[in-house]
Amino acid sequence: MAVRVRTTKVPGRKGRFRRTAIIACAALLATAPAQGQPKPAAPRQPHIVILLADDWGFSDVGSFGAEFATPNIDALAFAGTRFSNFHVAGSCSPTRAMLQTGVMNHRNGLGNMPETIPDEHRGKPGYDTVMNHRVVTIAQLLKAAGYRTYLTGKWHLGSDPTRLPEARGYDRAFSLADAGADNFEQRPIEGMYDTAAWTENGKPATLPKDFYSSTFVVQRMIDYIEEGRANGKPFLASINFLANHIPVQAPDSDIARYAALYKDGWTALRAARAKRAAALGIVPAGVPIVTMPTTPDWTKLDADERAAAVRVMQAYAGMATAMDREVGRLVAHLKSTGDYGNTIFVFLSDNGAEPTNPFHSLRNRLFLGMQYDLSTANIGRRGSFSAIGAGWASAAASPLSGYKFSATEGGLRVPLIIAWPG
Repeated sequence: MAVRVRTTKVPGRKGRFRRTAIIACAALLATAPAQGQPKPAAPRQPHIVILLADDWGFSDVGSFGAEFATPNIDALAFAGTRFSNFHVAGSCSPTRAMLQTGVMNHRNGLGNMPETIPDEHRGKPGYDTVMNHRVVTIAQLLKAAGYRTYLTGKWHLGSDPTRLPEARGYDRAFSLADAGADNFEQRPIEGMYDTAAWTENGKPATLPKDFYSSTFVVQRMIDYIEEGRANGKPFLASINFLANHIPVQAPDSDIARYAALYKDGWTALRAARAKRAAALGIVPAGVPIVTMPTTPDWTKLDADERAAAVRVMQAYAGMATAMDREVGRLVAHLKSTGDYGNTIFVFLSDNGAEPTNPFHSLRNRLFLGMQYDLSTANIGRRGSFSAIGAGWASAAASPLSGYKFSATEGGLRVPLIIAWPG
């Protein structure tokens, strides 16, 4: 098994589910009769929706302890099961490769993500830097079982024509081959990529002028589902959000929603989240809170530093809420079409919260200052570039210790929700 799962007992629910599982939900579809037995009436195969968040920490969901609003994801949590001991890889593409293939990331070629792999590891067994051709994907398996297969959003598993989603089992795909990109326009992460490598069905694609990443990847998926509805087949919908990967960006109204929050800093937020997570049954009460050595001292920041830090966390909260709203729009659509009651929903993050602060070095500050408007008032808006850094990442992981890129609970343990309302 590539990923370890243990369920948590949800308050108000009877009993305790205990399963070890891989997200490859095809196992739920084993309905064929034994050899020689009469064939029973064929059940209606369920649709499968994968909602993959980017860089969300363990308590970055309301039903896991977050203070920002995720009502639509929470509704799925309480309609299904929250998993409190679910582990992934410490960075995004290794997790994504395991999710796609159901095998350990070294076996599928992503021992590390291509942007961070040491040169001495490249090309060695398990370090292909792309998802290799020795494995099959959940899309290939479900397509062979009669499913329509669709993917939107971040792919990050290879960019050549033989490795894009449509070459790996997806009927339709609008995907980004890179680790991240701008959320408001067709723009790469400056200094990391030359272009934003968006493609549709293997061909270079142009984003619309009113593009916002979370809105677009959900709308494109709705379009795919409806365009293929006439064939009557069930669908696999893999929606891979850019939220909340760097650059942290959100609509103005979503940022404004949190204007009164975060002024007490990350240490206070870390404690508050741990308390809520315990009250929600996600962790035991009284879990000790570790102060990580990489977490800056909030009290030693000057007024300008605090103002910028408060603003970026407001943008981060707004980005999460904007994504949640799009999840709600998808759910509302599936309810209106009658699909909701026969749809398996799987929500997870690809790794823990991102601690990297791109502005730590003078060189980066000078370069990014020439590419973006870095003023505090513009943080999170179009034309901005921002990241929450290790301080807020410590709160996003609360009450765990560590972050993305590390083999710690805070890097590897993330929220997982599985719901099958029908």
